[in-house]
Amino acid sequence: MNIETTTCISYEHLDILKYHAGKHNMSLRTFISCLIRFAAQCEKEEIRYFKQLRYRPRKNGSWKRLHLVLYEDEYEFFMDVRKLWKMSLARIIAFCIDNVLDEFLRFLSKEEEKEDYYADNYRYSGYSFEVSSEEDIFYYKIYWGPHPEILRKAYM
Repeated sequence: MNIETTTCISYEHLDILKYHAGKHNMSLRTFISCLIRFAAQCEKEEIRYFKQLRYRPRKNGSWKRLHLVLYEDEYEFFMDVRKLWKMSLARIIAFCIDNVLDEFLRFLSKEEEKEDYYADNYRYSGYSFEVSSEEDIFYYKIYWGPHPEILRKAYM
């Protein structure tokens, strides 16, 4: 099952995303997913604690409503990034374009040279979590990938 969400993006950013997605033979949603995954895994933004969510600045200009259909794990990953960075999805996308896009494109160009390159390998995938309690304290662990127990068993 897929999850649908909507965000707003400037026409300028939308054109940039469409151009690079087309150039790298990716759908727009896959390109956005790959870009956000790259930014999160490279820790391009600090985690913000006890702060309120930040939204993209309200500027004069034209904005396009962007409808995204995401895989379930991908949607949860986006919501985690949103929660940890304290940014709306629109601001996350704008942040990634303004601060991470050039580095991501260099990375992607190197990956495309590999014989086993496949675009969907770089979108976010593999989400798991663990819910438990210790000494009557409830906790929730998020894994941006397979659970470590699964990985240990796979390599035994």
